Amino acid sequence: MARSLVIVESPAKARTINRYLGKEYLVKSSVGHIRDLPAGGKGRTGNKVPTNGGQPPVRKRKQTAAERRKRARQQLVRRMGIDPDRGWRATYQVVPSKEKVVRDLQQLAERADE
Repeated sequence: MARSLVIVESPAKARTINRYLGKEYLVKSSVGHIRDLPAGGKGRTGNKVPTNGGQPPVRKRKQTAAERRKRARQQLVRRMGIDPDRGWRATYQVVPSKEKVVRDLQQLAERADE
């Protein structure tokens, strides 16, 4: 039997909508928001251990003030999740506690017709 998947935010809404739509639709809930802008300061990599094989460290050239400003701006944009230089495009991340819900909804979506 072909079924269409409908995803709503609230479990109560899912039950109510399911009663209206009938058996040809599968109504599932995401149980709240499943993605969000990055949390401030999250997503940074930790301290990296140098893997230079015991060689002396390579001297890096000093950054100019313009390079430092550019890098600081890039880091700020990455932390905010909004890029003003690209039409205020947002970068969303799946909320860590919702990863299982997203996986389950993706599996249902693969099996659904629409």
